[in-house]
Amino acid sequence: MFQRLVCSLSVLSLSIAAAHAAEPVTLDTPHLRSIDNFRDIAGITTAYSTAHDGTMRAGVFYRSNALTPSPADLATLNSLGIKAVYDLRTPSEIAGTPDTMLTGATYQNIDIIGSTTSGSNITTVSFKSAADAIAMMQETNRAFVSDAGMRGQFGKLFNELASVDAAQLFHCTAGKDRTGWTAAVLQSIAGVDSATIMANYLATNDYTAARVAATLKALPPSMASIYAPLLGVEASYLQAGLDEVTAQYGSMDNYLKQGLGLSQETIYVLRGKMVEYNSLPGQAGLIGNAAAGAELLRELQNSKLSGTYSAYNYYLQSAIDAGTLGGVESTVGGQVHADAASYLLRQNAMIEQAAAPFASGTDLKVGQYRLWSTALAGYLGTDGSAHAESSNEHSQGLMVGITQRLSEQLSARGGIGYSKGTVGGAGGEADTDFTFVNVGARYGFASLEHGLFVDANASAGYVDYDSKRDLGGGLGSAKGDTHGNLSGATLALGYRLPVSSVILEPSLGVRVSHLDLSGFKEKGSELALDVDDNKETRRSAVANLDVSFAPVAVGSWSLVPGLRAGYEHVLGDHQVESEGQLLGLDIEQRAAFDNRDQFTGGVNVMASLGALSVGAEIGASGGGDSHGFNGGLKASYAF
Repeated sequence: MFQRLVCSLSVLSLSIAAAHAAEPVTLDTPHLRSIDNFRDIAGITTAYSTAHDGTMRAGVFYRSNALTPSPADLATLNSLGIKAVYDLRTPSEIAGTPDTMLTGATYQNIDIIGSTTSGSNITTVSFKSAADAIAMMQETNRAFVSDAGMRGQFGKLFNELASVDAAQLFHCTAGKDRTGWTAAVLQSIAGVDSATIMANYLATNDYTAARVAATLKALPPSMASIYAPLLGVEASYLQAGLDEVTAQYGSMDNYLKQGLGLSQETIYVLRGKMVEYNSLPGQAGLIGNAAAGAELLRELQNSKLSGTYSAYNYYLQSAIDAGTLGGVESTVGGQVHADAASYLLRQNAMIEQAAAPFASGTDLKVGQYRLWSTALAGYLGTDGSAHAESSNEHSQGLMVGITQRLSEQLSARGGIGYSKGTVGGAGGEADTDFTFVNVGARYGFASLEHGLFVDANASAGYVDYDSKRDLGGGLGSAKGDTHGNLSGATLALGYRLPVSSVILEPSLGVRVSHLDLSGFKEKGSELALDVDDNKETRRSAVANLDVSFAPVAVGSWSLVPGLRAGYEHVLGDHQVESEGQLLGLDIEQRAAFDNRDQFTGGVNVMASLGALSVGAEIGASGGGDSHGFNGGLKASYAF
């Protein structure tokens, strides 16, 4: 009578090993003198490798024979952080050898065989030969698959194992049959290869060798030869169960889902608990922002999101099976925040360019002023580069101002404006509402009409920032909002040169822009970031050439066409980055706009009728991977 016999066997000792180690590869699971078949399912001496470049985690699931520890071994068990114990024995087995409770651990009896007809027969059958005993053990493993009652209990066990986010232990009496099947199924879920699973199953014979030898020595030789197959394990036992899986379900996955009723999500939770992937699909070939995003996804395996019923865990395990990260590696890092910062740092250039036709005051008499308005409109697209996803920027707004000529040599200007920017990139979109004031002045050393001049321009304003990132992979959308300020100034030295019917106005200068955007916490996704404040300063050398032609009379109107060409070279570090954290992990992303040199060009025309002037401008810009255009309508009135 197999189970009753096992209950009465004395437990012999193995040596005590060192305490459980935290290293992911080398295992140092304690060998308990009083519970000889206690071990970690992650491996024997080193953690097992799994499919898809994974490594089994230590300290997740322990297997054991009946929990009858000595005081020393109980102290060792209590040090392992085990929070749940699952006893797979029948009530009669438990009554004969009750468990010693572990401190801080829940206890649950999940009777695998006692409630089934075949299970009842297993515990009461007698044997006439070793062959009968072997056949019974093989049939027991087949019943783990074919018997509906056992499948129901195993399904309950695996669901329970998935639900607890801590170390857990399962056991039966000898820790080899019901426990051995449970361990083999878990290792199969983890992706351990079949040969390793079998070797781990057979390791029971090594762990229990001393106790089994002592037991057989105590039995009459005739009984020992019959019952010897019951005290250890043979490959044919486990193989019988595995063959039954193939025969009835075709695959282990079908057995888990159809036979045990496990959901895909539960299977993924179990796998997430047991396996850490050393690399993710395609990660080795990634660079730049995508590489940083993939590494964040990999490191999150050691966070509270992994091995739990989280959207992240389901996404990651699905990605492992599919062999692709599905683009999430590019969206998870928040590149759009870097893109938006880069865009804002270039707003001062756009403001200056829009106000340029009204900057000099050369069309005014001393004491006269001009009231003007100009649109702020533009688009810039940046193709995907080696380090970032592509981005696009849209601007629209309005600026109104006034320019006054104070003397023959001096003019001054001021204005207020609003620019609504929309920046898209890497699955995200950020809206930047910028309300600003702009002031400037020009001084001609001889006069404003000709010769050397210096031009100064400054702007400052308030930024209202809203963002939304669609992460993909079922991970939802991360939304955030914050505010800040943007300021900038340009100082240029130029020369105004009237030549025949053309006025040339080349200039060289320096532009400085500073962005101070407050940090914020995104919401709406498990992978929402804590975005750091973004304080960036951009310094650049600028060169412009303005060309205006002689007026052309068209009826009562006077048309003045013009050209403008510009070049900007960023001084120092030209890359704009954003930084954030997720569950204590850092992620840094670079903006798609990565140009140290930017070229602009455009044409404009102003039509004047007395004091009234209206006009339009259209231009293009480019540099590196970026290409765009800008334009707008202008109107003014001189007083």
